[in-house]
Amino acid sequence: MSTIMTLTLQIRNALLALIVCLAVGLVPALAEDKDDDLRLDDAWEDAIGDQEPVLTEKQFALLNNLAFQAAAAKICDGFKLNPDKFSAGIAEATTPAPKNMSEEDAQAWNAAVLIRFGMSYGLLLAEGNDKPKKFCASATELKTDGEVPNVWQ
Repeated sequence: MSTIMTLTLQIRNALLALIVCLAVGLVPALAEDKDDDLRLDDAWEDAIGDQEPVLTEKQFALLNNLAFQAAAAKICDGFKLNPDKFSAGIAEATTPAPKNMSEEDAQAWNAAVLIRFGMSYGLLLAEGNDKPKKFCASATELKTDGEVPNVWQ
């Protein structure tokens, strides 16, 4: 493998690791205040607490980040999804798919991924609409961070 390709892969992997860290930290960061009722902790636990490992932790984090950005586009002024970036983000978050699946298992896996994304999106919509100023401030912080790729226009 050429040095440039190796360097490119290392940079890509480092950026992906950064995105995952930010995505994993972003959603819980909304709950840091002691008096914060923004998080629907029981709903999150019910929604994802006992899920089978449909995706890797990294893939779940990427999907949560996409769900947050999609929710912000609905709730916050000045945020609009870029359909091409969003599609690419979904593709990246769901790749690689598990190997050696039958067609039926692959369809079930795709459905499980969409359900998982939809649950996160719905819960983030609920949280964001409950406290839109705080939610949108978090979105603005993410959007202005030039090192974090986002799927907004």
